[in-house]
Amino acid sequence: MSVRARVLAYLVGLTALALTVAGITAFGIERARIDASITEVIALRTEAFIDLANEPNPATGEPYASSDDLMREAMIRMVATPTESAVAHDGTIPRFVPSAPNRLRLEDDREFLEAASDNATEVVRVRSTITELADYRYAAVPIVEPDGTTVGVFTIATDRGALIDNLRETFRLYALVAAVALAMIGVVAWTTVGRMLRPISVLEEKARHINEHDLAERIPVTGHDDLSRLTRTVNGMLDRLERAFADQRQLLDDASHELRTPLAIMRTNLELIEPRDPDEVQRTQRDLLDEVNMMSRLVDDLVTLAKSDRPEFVLRERVDLHELTETTFARATALGERDWQLESTGTGAIMVDAQRITQAWLQLAANAVKFSPEGSTVALGTAIVGAEAHLWVRDEGIGLAPEDQARVLERFSRVDPEAEGAGLGLPIAAAIAAAHGGRLAVDSTLGEGSAFALIIPRNGGTS
Repeated sequence: MSVRARVLAYLVGLTALALTVAGITAFGIERARIDASITEVIALRTEAFIDLANEPNPATGEPYASSDDLMREAMIRMVATPTESAVAHDGTIPRFVPSAPNRLRLEDDREFLEAASDNATEVVRVRSTITELADYRYAAVPIVEPDGTTVGVFTIATDRGALIDNLRETFRLYALVAAVALAMIGVVAWTTVGRMLRPISVLEEKARHINEHDLAERIPVTGHDDLSRLTRTVNGMLDRLERAFADQRQLLDDASHELRTPLAIMRTNLELIEPRDPDEVQRTQRDLLDEVNMMSRLVDDLVTLAKSDRPEFVLRERVDLHELTETTFARATALGERDWQLESTGTGAIMVDAQRITQAWLQLAANAVKFSPEGSTVALGTAIVGAEAHLWVRDEGIGLAPEDQARVLERFSRVDPEAEGAGLGLPIAAAIAAAHGGRLAVDSTLGEGSAFALIIPRNGGTS
């Protein structure tokens, strides 16, 4: 069963349960109210009859001369509802009935008259009895002549069954309305839940169609509810997947592009080697070792670039900039015979991955040595500029033309085709700077030298 169907089933089920409980409760309360109302009305009418018996006859101003006069007056005064009536009888034979026609005819129910006669008491008591004709609530009092002789029974009754039937009819109508309302709720809920779960359907559809060649699509985000947050999370996951596949393709492309040449050289050397010539064997061995070392460095560089987009690529810690500068400068001086100078040393703490920053900085220094003449000046320096730390390397090398300054930061880009290396040094430095939320800045003049600066936020790119 789909989520939509389950939600609809739960909603309709709970609504049906609530309507049922409400209906049953209301029915019980209303039935109790009807019973209480019947009892109260019968008691009041019976007490009114007793009071009438103790009053003088309004026609003569004297006490009633006979019980017949009292009964006639009581029946004249009796204004009953369709479910109420009264009767004066002597057990089974009715003597007086209300003067106004009434739907409830107690005089026609002999079984009821017998029950009322058997239960007549001078104290008003409301009783119940069920006959073949009706379900009654009644009170019966004896009729006494002035001489004290009991000559019959005066009974006031209500057809409780008719009132309960009316109540049942009302609640049958309630059940019908509730069923229609439940059906309407189901239709509205099905439509509404479908709209609410539409992003999930879109997620499912996207998940079926997304593959490594189609990761650019994103799910539109609307609103600020749980589903919109889920959509944003899935879009973020797709962003990471797209980057991961892009990194994978880039790694494969880079590896296939750069490893092809050294592998071809190794294959050629192995095919042309003369096993019986020791000198040639040694030369080939040296060439192969050089190629293997170059391939090893290339693989390390490719792996570094592939990892640069991952959150765990940099592990930030509090680092003293002055100490980092002194340590890196000491290591850089071993890269080549140059006039090494420390131009400036910044002070203060920065949040960076010291190992990665040192790696990028030394890469800039090695690049300066590579493209500058022996004995020329290579200067390192650091400074705090506002909320940023600047770490630079300046050389007096061949420099770069303006059109080449952006291109040197691209992978496998070599301005000098004869230069050694795979062209990954500066891209690695730029990737490390970007991982810290910073950038690699280039300032170069062709024929005069270059300056490369790592510009890193002091907080390491953390919020």
